[in-house]
Amino acid sequence: MPWSDQNKPNNPWGNKPNQQPDIDEVVKRLQEKFSSIFGGGKGGGGGPSSFSKGGIIGGLVVLLLLWFASGLYVVAADEEAVVLRFGQHIATKGPGLNWHLPYPVESVEKVPVTRVQRLEIGFRGAADGRVRKIPQEALMLTRDENIVDISFTVQYKIKNVSNYLFNITHPTTTVRDAAESAIREVIGRTMIDDVLTTKKAEVEVEVETLIQSILDGYKSGILVSTVKLQDVQPPERVIKEFKDVASAREDRERAKNIAQAYANDIIPKARGEAKKMVLDAEAYEKEVVDRSTGEAKGFVSVLKAYRTAPEVTRKRLYLETMQDVLSKADKVIVDKSVAGRVLPYLPLDKIHGKVEGK
Repeated sequence: MPWSDQNKPNNPWGNKPNQQPDIDEVVKRLQEKFSSIFGGGKGGGGGPSSFSKGGIIGGLVVLLLLWFASGLYVVAADEEAVVLRFGQHIATKGPGLNWHLPYPVESVEKVPVTRVQRLEIGFRGAADGRVRKIPQEALMLTRDENIVDISFTVQYKIKNVSNYLFNITHPTTTVRDAAESAIREVIGRTMIDDVLTTKKAEVEVEVETLIQSILDGYKSGILVSTVKLQDVQPPERVIKEFKDVASAREDRERAKNIAQAYANDIIPKARGEAKKMVLDAEAYEKEVVDRSTGEAKGFVSVLKAYRTAPEVTRKRLYLETMQDVLSKADKVIVDKSVAGRVLPYLPLDKIHGKVEGK
């Protein structure tokens, strides 16, 4: 509907139809509006033109100050701020109060660089302490073609803010995918018995190294600090059988330990006794050899003496032999001159005694 319709009082200038608006009246009304906004009164000294120009400049100054003030920002102690100018990274600011050219020239992205972030894989923990399993993440195949159920956590933090913001789109998804890929590769070349028993720490180290290698290949700016296996067990349907196998394995290890302890006790004793027997035999050998050598030397010396004086040597040998024999015998000697007048002597008190006479 045209503004000049006489039946409708829609003319904003308050003029009659087909009449031009009064410029002075328009300026006056604008002056009143700016006065009400900036605190001016109707009784001001300047004319409409001077007031409108001053009010506009003042408003622009205030807006400019507010615009500059909007560039102030605070970076927390655990954060770094990336300053973007028209989307391009131009600076990285540390903790404290900083300023940047306000929007739309520059913008700021704050990133928690020292905060350790935790990612759960194979399970999800609830606020009430309950744990929900995620089978599609937890079940994986071992080297010996057994299925194992593994839940683990990955802790990481940001080491390069620029790479973190501009090289990857979804950091959490990237870390999760890299962790799943790494754990499946490591478990795929490990036997199930090793995963369940003795090589958990080795698996953690290998997975951490492999995740870091994958993320570095993406230039993600993420540093993996810890990989921790929370739960490693067979699938729920066969867990009872695996527990029986584990119990048998523990019994085997216990029997081996008992046998090893017995061996550690008995072997040193046997070795000691064997060494003693060898030393005794060596001593006996030396004794027999030395005695035989001495006897041989004595016989040689007697032979030399015999050859020099045979009669004397025979008598001496006879006397020495008789002395040796008689010194060991119980005997009674009766003189031949009185032997016929003496009753025979029978030593009944000595069973093995003998009577000797000449």
